[in-house]
Amino acid sequence: MISDRYHGSIRLHLLLKLAGGSILFWITVWGLHLAVYSGELLPSNYLWASFLVPAAAIFEFLIRERRCRSLAGLSRSQIWGVTQREVLFVLVALFGVIVMSKDDRLSRAFLAAFFLLYSSWVAWMNLVGHRLLHRRLFRRSMHTANTLVLAPSWEIERDGALKMSEAVPGAEVLGYISYGGGAVATMPTFPVLGDFENIREICRGCHAKLLLALGLEAQPDLIRSLQQLCDSLGMRLIWVDNRVGHFPGNLDAHQSGSRLFLTNWREPLEDPINRVVKRTFDLFFSLAVTVFVLPPLCLFVWILHRCFSPGPLFYRQARTGRQGEIFDVYKFRSMHLNATPGMQATVGDTRFFPGASFLRKSSLDEMPQFLNVLHGEMSVVGPRPHFVDHDEQFAGIVDDYLVRHFAKPGITGLAQVKGCRGETDTDQKVRQRVRFDHFYLRRWSLLLDVCIVCDTVFQIIFPPRSAR
Repeated sequence: MISDRYHGSIRLHLLLKLAGGSILFWITVWGLHLAVYSGELLPSNYLWASFLVPAAAIFEFLIRERRCRSLAGLSRSQIWGVTQREVLFVLVALFGVIVMSKDDRLSRAFLAAFFLLYSSWVAWMNLVGHRLLHRRLFRRSMHTANTLVLAPSWEIERDGALKMSEAVPGAEVLGYISYGGGAVATMPTFPVLGDFENIREICRGCHAKLLLALGLEAQPDLIRSLQQLCDSLGMRLIWVDNRVGHFPGNLDAHQSGSRLFLTNWREPLEDPINRVVKRTFDLFFSLAVTVFVLPPLCLFVWILHRCFSPGPLFYRQARTGRQGEIFDVYKFRSMHLNATPGMQATVGDTRFFPGASFLRKSSLDEMPQFLNVLHGEMSVVGPRPHFVDHDEQFAGIVDDYLVRHFAKPGITGLAQVKGCRGETDTDQKVRQRVRFDHFYLRRWSLLLDVCIVCDTVFQIIFPPRSAR
């Protein structure tokens, strides 16, 4: 998770700077062309320079020291030094080519105006923009702070959370949890919220989403117990330990200075670039379904209702979404109006009206959820959202059940195309669904989403036996 966030945010920050620089380049060209020079300044003469500017910026980024590629954790003077270097590379590249080629078609007024705008843009993106970008990308609830830091008293006195939070994208510290006893002589920047004995209650009470473990390198058994605790609470855990061999499994690691940050969950969807790709796929696919499929389907279901069960066309249910947030999911109504709409459907349920079994077996009753996708509450593919009370029940069956809330819920999912559909009436069925959901979180790719969508379309045409 931490390496996905770290490298993804660096790439996205670079892409935004490149895009902004290209936009400013052409704004300057066309502005001078239309307002000042007219025929004397032709945009076609600047085409080669428009490619040279991003090429020089990318070259500078590739040869820059790795520790300076991410601006998080750098001082203001260091960031200013990086900014000057970026602008200088573009300046030298542009003027170098002009001198070597003896091309006098580029206006001096253009060069002065562009480099004034470009320098201002790069400086703002480096000094301010990257901080705003991190907050926008990784703040996912109304709670500004989301991170607790578990540390011994000596680490708390050093205020280790300050530097560690800067190295972890999205970490907004709430306070410390003291480990190992002992009084804290020097009060840190963040408050001490309690002792390790009450860690579960503190995490729940603070609605924490991330736990950072500091100064516990010599206690791998404690880290393993913290992994189980965080999985059961739907939290992420990051700890510092240079000995990866202490922890079996497919760990995610990120080196920051002399410290190696570890977490036991790889999450490709924590990469901002991957999230943009997935959201783009969701929007295009959902818009196509909403415009071309949903209107005639609404008419068909409306006729079905008029014949067998007059009442509202849509039905809204409260479900649990990403990070445990509650939202209303839209469905075509497939039951008579009744007093127990939240009860799980069973074989031969008398609440179904004639024709409803076809809607449910073919999953057509789920089609209005593309509106939820457009609203940003769901994704086309992801773990299926459950009733709120079912979430509490299933969390008691599977210890790491709440980990599935790390991603947006989906209209369809890997578990569904693998046959995990219908009533979850046994503990084994719950565990099997959660296993597929966790595999999806760890191994997401756009190709996997496309394959799941294709399998879902096939199952709509040829419903499996488990569909009801």
